[in-house]
Amino acid sequence: MDDTFTINLYIADKHYPLRIKRSEEELVRKAARLINDKIALYRNNFRMEDSELELKDLLAMAACQIAIQAIKAEERSDSSPIAESIIQLNKELEDLLR
Repeated sequence: MDDTFTINLYIADKHYPLRIKRSEEELVRKAARLINDKIALYRNNFRMEDSELELKDLLAMAACQIAIQAIKAEERSDSSPIAESIIQLNKELEDLLR
């Protein structure tokens, strides 16, 4: 059974057919919604007097904001400092027990 199918996403005023795994449909649709929401936010917040920002500018700002959020989430989930602290505490406990 084929685990992939085609969905049509609407991102930044354009339709994109995309072949994805069925299990990823919700994630992909949420990602498209996030991108469109960020574009709308920047479009509304950065209107200039008589002109609007170009779509490529809105996309760049949205991509930057999403990348910042991804980096912050990655840093929060980085458990290496915690693991190092546990190793150090374990060594100290072993030294005390000797």
